[in-house]
Amino acid sequence: MDNGCLNLVSMVFSIMEKRKLTFCSCESLTGGLFGATVCSVPGASNYYRGGVITYVDDVKQRLGVSEKTLKEDTAISMKCACEMALSSEKFTGSDVAISFTGNAGPTAQDGKPVGEVWIGISYHGQAKAYKYQLEGDRNSIREQCVKEGLRQLLNNLA
Repeated sequence: MDNGCLNLVSMVFSIMEKRKLTFCSCESLTGGLFGATVCSVPGASNYYRGGVITYVDDVKQRLGVSEKTLKEDTAISMKCACEMALSSEKFTGSDVAISFTGNAGPTAQDGKPVGEVWIGISYHGQAKAYKYQLEGDRNSIREQCVKEGLRQLLNNLA
């Protein structure tokens, strides 16, 4: 884990402390890497309520992503990222949620190229999603995704 990510996590914790907020995650392509990164920094339990890994579509549905979204927009979409964030925020009782969905490779999926990633952020029931086109191998894309997610979380909380 690179020190840049750990510094970003510490910055997120600082904002959470000042604003008396908690957060959670919902991960697909990152497969728990975001949660593992957050939990590697001491004090995580003060702010991080937990995470859900929804690697396949039926688990996304069980959490609250609509079947219509998955069929019409696919799992790699703005709509899915927003629904993942909102559903996990509600499930964990957090103030803020972050979600990750996309294609880490090695081949295109649902017509989406390798490296297409959506990061969703919800805050008290309002969600936004951000699209990225990342480069590299599977694990590099997953690691970049976590770092971009931390940056996006900071931008949204600032």
